[in-house]
Amino acid sequence: MSISKPERFPLLFAFFALLLGAGCGALHVLVESMEQPDPVLSALAVTVVTMMLGLLRPARPWRWVLLVGIPVPLAMLIARVVIPTAHFTRASIAGSILVSLPGCAGAFGGSLLRRKVSEIFFEDKN
Repeated sequence: MSISKPERFPLLFAFFALLLGAGCGALHVLVESMEQPDPVLSALAVTVVTMMLGLLRPARPWRWVLLVGIPVPLAMLIARVVIPTAHFTRASIAGSILVSLPGCAGAFGGSLLRRKVSEIFFEDKN
């Protein structure tokens, strides 16, 4: 059993993940306000962001799902209150929660990829 080193700058990475999540939320609001909304684009953005964060910090990938996934429905709620021309239904706001599901695949997939690559190429030779 190996003891891992403590992470450097955990709060900075958490803030970075929240900023990226806010960007994904803004993208989701932009896509939902189009004439023919396609939320697959924002789901793809959440997947890419969480996979990148899972690759950078493979320990506890669930936190990336939370930090990137939670701002998406919050952005929908804020846009519904702030933008008077935005007419989002409660169903679309509830559906924006589902955007975090591909984020699970991205975060855990990125974490697994990082662990396996480090096992293969950087294994400890004692």
